[in-house]
Amino acid sequence: MTSSAITPADTTALVAELGGSSNQTTDFMFGIGNVKDSDAVYFQYMGDDQLQALVGATGRPQTRIGNVFLTGVEIADDVYKEAGFEGNKLNVYLRTQSGVTIMLTSGLTTIWSQCLMTAFMGLADTAALTHLITIDTWKGTSKMKPCFAAVRDGNVKVSNDFMYEALKEARGDRNKAKVEELMRQAVSAVSAELGGDVQDVVVNEISEEEVSF
Repeated sequence: MTSSAITPADTTALVAELGGSSNQTTDFMFGIGNVKDSDAVYFQYMGDDQLQALVGATGRPQTRIGNVFLTGVEIADDVYKEAGFEGNKLNVYLRTQSGVTIMLTSGLTTIWSQCLMTAFMGLADTAALTHLITIDTWKGTSKMKPCFAAVRDGNVKVSNDFMYEALKEARGDRNKAKVEELMRQAVSAVSAELGGDVQDVVVNEISEEEVSF
């Protein structure tokens, strides 16, 4: 499934529709694949635990966020502590050419997050973290319908072979701690390249379904 990219004009129109709502850090926050039974992949957090699927003018799910700058990556630890279970999230910060800020958030060790950080490590390899990028997201066909991601620098799909193979091996060994360690190392490395904080690599046991990509 394909869709046109989110443009600054689209985002401005959405801001107007929402009454200009925004905050000091991000104008929009989107979760990934929050509703398993929906064809949509991006879901906007509207407050009070309300989610709204991101769809285009035709009603088709938006699958592409294009022509944006990567401005930061971070890990939010123990985000579900008050709900009584463990879980960490990856937060990805983007900025459009008109200055609108977006945060994408997903579980730290989800397949989508693994895909994204593998791509960001590829951008770091070629000193391209400051380039305009496009992020495509789509759903898999397995029972749990995990989301996948691809990042393009222009027309070039980017990846990091070492990260890809290391994550693949860790998943094959069902080594959840290793998957998390690799993700934390990647976030720390990319954040440092972007001029952000370097986070300590602390590994906790997690409970994610093992799927491959």
